Amino acid sequence: MALSPMDVPHLTAVDTTRAARLLDEVRSATLAGQRTPVAPRPVIGESWQRMLRHGVDPDHDVRSGLLTHEEVRRRRESSALRHVLPVLREGLLSVADVAHHIMVVADEDGRVLWREGSAPVLRKADGLGFEVGADWREEIVGTNGVGTPAVTGHPVQVFAAEHFVRSHAAWTCAGAPIRDPRDGRLIGVVDVSGPLETMHPATLAWVDAVAKLAEARLRETHLRSLERLRAVAAPVLARTGGRALVVDRRGWTAAVTGMPYAERLTLPASVSAGMRWLPALGRCSLEPLAGAGWCGRPTNR
Repeated sequence: MALSPMDVPHLTAVDTTRAARLLDEVRSATLAGQRTPVAPRPVIGESWQRMLRHGVDPDHDVRSGLLTHEEVRRRRESSALRHVLPVLREGLLSVADVAHHIMVVADEDGRVLWREGSAPVLRKADGLGFEVGADWREEIVGTNGVGTPAVTGHPVQVFAAEHFVRSHAAWTCAGAPIRDPRDGRLIGVVDVSGPLETMHPATLAWVDAVAKLAEARLRETHLRSLERLRAVAAPVLARTGGRALVVDRRGWTAAVTGMPYAERLTLPASVSAGMRWLPALGRCSLEPLAGAGWCGRPTNR
């Protein structure tokens, strides 16, 4: 009887050897254009089709140049991910190390910025080029727990030969995207990877839950920054006659007086002091406020 693709995680937990053999047969048959013993899971089949269109070689891994130490440091310092590393470490590392997994955090470009966990597994990852500064986008290294969640926008677990490139078939990876709660923009992916026999079907739910905790922390950080801006704005608005509002550098409203409240405004692409057009207000004079936002006063000019 044909096995449903949705049974793959369960089969992996029950019989790792059989799962690995079955997934290898599915991969080989799919790439050869032959009938498969079971259809690949939709998220995996769609990824494989993308890999074929991109011309990724399924039998040879390709490694792009690593980022320099200076570039890794620059990206770390500019990434919002640095603010949630404690959340990711607390939620993932203690279990990952004991279970012979590693935690990998990549930015929105698929570049690995942090990598921690089991020392033996870290050494094995080095052999695959899965190291700090590496480019782990789907179109570079094939279906994987970093690049595929970034493309789909959803958590993805990749078991053994579900990896498009054969050299990754001894691994199982579970990755979840992390988004900026202010605008929904992808800022990175957190992934837990390790040998197939050590991975549990619930790993994906675990990683996704921790990624959501990280997003919640970013949301709290944003709200605190608005509170600080609101405190700075209070005396300014108290001296302002008529209508005025204060927004942060992304247009989120911190304070308003004499006019209806709007949660967020669309700021011009390049904001500087002077006259700018804000769709929700008409013409508005913007002035920098405390280096963290803008004070706007609608005008008829």
